[in-house]
Amino acid sequence: MNPLNQPIVSTTPEAGQLPNQVLDLKSFLALLHEEENYWAPEQNDTSLSITRLRKIFYDQWGWNSQLIRGASSIPSRYNTVMQDSPANYGRAVPRYVQLIYAPAYRVVTYTDHDRVYGNTRTGQVPLIYQSDHQAVRLPNGEMCDIGHVLAGLDALNHPQVVSPLPNFLSFLDKIFPHVDSNADVVTWLGDIASSSADFLFDYLRNKNTPISESDEQVVIDTDAPGSDMMGDIDPYVIAHHYDISTHTGQLVTDILHQYYTGDQDYYRHRFSTFSKIIGLKGWDGQNFSNEEAWIKAYHHNLRNSICFVAFSQNEKSIRGLLIPLQVWLNGYQDVLKMDMLMRIFIQSLKQSIIQE
Repeated sequence: MNPLNQPIVSTTPEAGQLPNQVLDLKSFLALLHEEENYWAPEQNDTSLSITRLRKIFYDQWGWNSQLIRGASSIPSRYNTVMQDSPANYGRAVPRYVQLIYAPAYRVVTYTDHDRVYGNTRTGQVPLIYQSDHQAVRLPNGEMCDIGHVLAGLDALNHPQVVSPLPNFLSFLDKIFPHVDSNADVVTWLGDIASSSADFLFDYLRNKNTPISESDEQVVIDTDAPGSDMMGDIDPYVIAHHYDISTHTGQLVTDILHQYYTGDQDYYRHRFSTFSKIIGLKGWDGQNFSNEEAWIKAYHHNLRNSICFVAFSQNEKSIRGLLIPLQVWLNGYQDVLKMDMLMRIFIQSLKQSIIQE
């Protein structure tokens, strides 16, 4: 058994988030409900509300042009800018310049024309975005990144192939790097790809020397922590049990409250439900019957996700373009460890299903 582990459940805050900064689910949903009501009388448009709430946390160029194009025209309440400093509650977005880690920081602030506060809070950061509040503590003590949940739900409502090509050239997707499901990219597959891409950046930065297994585990815990992975799994389960695409339905906060605190059968069996949705079959109480075939089938999707991560995080230079190109051409296979990452993900799913 591989000593590395992909966490999908965690009871501790993410790295950099202090315990006293973590909101419980009730407190976070109260803030999220205020955001729903901001858009009254459209707060019962479930699909539209999911987009508006997602854009509090993820609303920059790549999300609108590449990941969830179908929601690109829907306006957000807040301004989102990228800056070089972590000031003003900036959230780190990985970036490399000449292979040196130099993150950009996503900052979200009130506009000068807010429907509630007018221009009295211009440039201030809303409480819901401060201190990584999107990673919340659930009633059972588990941590879950609700921002990831909202991103997954929005992608599931606006399914598309992820490709660098514009929509009118989508018929050419198959001959370019592409990923079949944007929901996978913005959730679990994208987080696994981030770990793999960082294996590669560390390898290149260390003069083509692989990092140790202990350092690989640090990368996994940082890029794909349990709270993120929980937030990656839950949108598939929520979309399976609730009508998230309706324009005359439940409040998003009511759906989240019911899922996390109501009928616990949905939440209790989330891992087995999720596994079925992503195509893992033939569970016999210990293993899936199609594990190796599933890993093989997902290989190009993970490889191409890594291409996109490596491109988005790297400098826009010839070298910056060569790295994702080499990945697409099946380079660095020993460094990327794609099959290993998928296997430890499956192993964590199996262990969690056994405990359901």
